[in-house]
Amino acid sequence: MIGLKLKEEESFHGEIIETPEEFIEDLCERVNIAYNTIMEEEDKMNQLAYITTFLIALKGRLNRVCEIK
Repeated sequence: MIGLKLKEEESFHGEIIETPEEFIEDLCERVNIAYNTIMEEEDKMNQLAYITTFLIALKGRLNRVCEIK
């Protein structure tokens, strides 16, 4: 089973995340923001850079808060 360690995790807006639901909502918001930013960019190399940076940050965040029990 996977649990979440949410201690001191902050939302995109700097608010403390207290529940798994808030964490998921924040992830959804971050994905939507990243997607919109990427789609507005016309240069394919910049799109790739945004995607790569976002995925690295997402992986780091998930590794930080996910705990296998």
